[in-house]
Amino acid sequence: MAKKDRQSAKTTARAARPEAVKPERRKRGCVVCGADVAPFSEEDLCWVCRRLKISAWRETDTQAMMQE
Repeated sequence: MAKKDRQSAKTTARAARPEAVKPERRKRGCVVCGADVAPFSEEDLCWVCRRLKISAWRETDTQAMMQE
């Protein structure tokens, strides 16, 4: 088979396949406030609640260092 024929055969085979069905991503809400979850959040937090959590951790660490 010539190179051009192989190329068109591959294209035809791709076109004949139905589009892959992507699983539906369930729209999740933040466990604290119910807003849309940040796409990178593993804790199901929106970006605001995630930042507040990180800030609270930093504050706790700072207070622990000052007490020592």
